[in-house]
Amino acid sequence: MNKMLYAHLASFQRYQLEFTAHIRDPLHQPRPSNVPVKRMAVYKEIVFNNLFESISACFPVAQKVLGKRAWLNLTRGFLREHSANTPIFREIPEEFLAYLNTQANLPLYLSSLCHYEWVELFVASMDTTSVELGMHIREINTANDLLEFQPAFTASLQILNYDYAVQKISPRHKPKEKVSTQLLIYRDVDFAVKFVELNPVTYRLIELLQQQSTTGLQALSKIADELAHPQPEIIIQFGLTILQDLKTQGIITGVIMN
Repeated sequence: MNKMLYAHLASFQRYQLEFTAHIRDPLHQPRPSNVPVKRMAVYKEIVFNNLFESISACFPVAQKVLGKRAWLNLTRGFLREHSANTPIFREIPEEFLAYLNTQANLPLYLSSLCHYEWVELFVASMDTTSVELGMHIREINTANDLLEFQPAFTASLQILNYDYAVQKISPRHKPKEKVSTQLLIYRDVDFAVKFVELNPVTYRLIELLQQQSTTGLQALSKIADELAHPQPEIIIQFGLTILQDLKTQGIITGVIMN
């Protein structure tokens, strides 16, 4: 810490900055002179261990793939270098994702893998109350035509597009080449988080249907145009089957009537 830079601060403020600077980077930032070594060690251990456990719990696969030593060093770097934009402890894993995007010497797939693992936590804990109330106001009908109207999706729905097959990464399977991968994640009626691997057409269909006032038929007709398919009715029938399957799984909850 540059003491000259903080010379104008009150003594207790300088002390706080010195104290936290040492906790974040004990190898390069000196311990405040009036704090005993043993007491300082307790604070350092508590802060780092809490941070390490929070991050490791959210990214278990990434931790195993990277290895214990590299993961430990990455977490220490996060504590030392990253300036968080939130004081909320449960949002630390999202801050860790932002930190990963600033690091150049990591496996290229690691950010995608960590995002994939984080989304599970995000969907499991997301508050969908306001979205569900809004859908209720818009009058969701569970029986009407999925082609004639706009399908309504469960409020927890997330669709993901990665350059790597993140769902297949493990310590024994570390990707060497990019593979375009589309996934869907949602929370079912029992609050269990589910992942579904999508093909590009299904991903595009859901993407289009999330746009305002787009009916099933409009979305599928657009896909047929994009594919330049000589028989659009085949795409429409194929797409209807997909929509019906999504409804069976509870991913589509009905259609929007207004």
